Amino acid sequence: MANPTTNYGFVLPTSTDLVTDLPADFDVALQGVDTRLKALQPGTTLGDLMYASATANTNTRLGIGSNGQVLSISGGVPAWATTADQTPLTTKGDLFTFTTVDARLGIGANNTILTADSAEATGMKWATPAAAPGWTLLSTTSLTGASVTISSISQSYNELMISVEDYFPATDGSLYFQLNANAGANLHNRFMTYAQGATTGTNLSLGTEAYWTFGSCDNVDNNNACVINLPAYANTTSRKMFSWSAEFQNNTPARELTFGTGGFNSTSAISSIKIGTTTTWSQGTVKIYGC
Repeated sequence: MANPTTNYGFVLPTSTDLVTDLPADFDVALQGVDTRLKALQPGTTLGDLMYASATANTNTRLGIGSNGQVLSISGGVPAWATTADQTPLTTKGDLFTFTTVDARLGIGANNTILTADSAEATGMKWATPAAAPGWTLLSTTSLTGASVTISSISQSYNELMISVEDYFPATDGSLYFQLNANAGANLHNRFMTYAQGATTGTNLSLGTEAYWTFGSCDNVDNNNACVINLPAYANTTSRKMFSWSAEFQNNTPARELTFGTGGFNSTSAISSIKIGTTTTWSQGTVKIYGC
């Protein structure tokens, strides 16, 4: 009778073997078992892993990797590798970004904002935000003589605001303004005027004028004020619109409030503004703002 067939080809005694044959048969069999078990369990160290090798019924030992490594595949078999996907973050507020590898972007200073910037390695940076849009003071001019002209006005803004502050004439007279030294009948305006204590106003239409008046003002220093707004003043394809309001001393001790809108019959950009009076100025300041 032949030796029994085993899964791993171990030599085993047959039923016809003599007692004297058994020690040798078992010796051969157990040596095969030992060899096969070693092939199935080649581990020697804490953390070792085993995987099937190209040889049938034989495992290969993969020793434990280093701290931080991950199990991956190399050449079709398991292998330990150091991954590039480990976090580079070290500090509170860090951001996980990328250059050509994973990268850390440290937290910015207080009140800075995250901004795209292709010149930076990560494509991002912390930056101080730009100031919110607002009015920029372009010029300050004292009122003297019968008029002052502010010229060479910057064309870099969307709108102008002209503030005439604390003004009054030497003798009773009106405040007026003129655009681009245009003395032709090119200003169209309509306004309302309210006297002190009145509950209704007077609707006045001045039609077409060479300059724009705001009402007669007494020769009294009483903190008079006027504000004129000129949107799209630098536009060269359409006529200009404006609005205004003024509060001043008239018919002492009464005060008067006027406001209105108008148009400048010209497509030229506004580059100069003339502020005048029908008499002469005692005092006042003109401030021009751009926005």
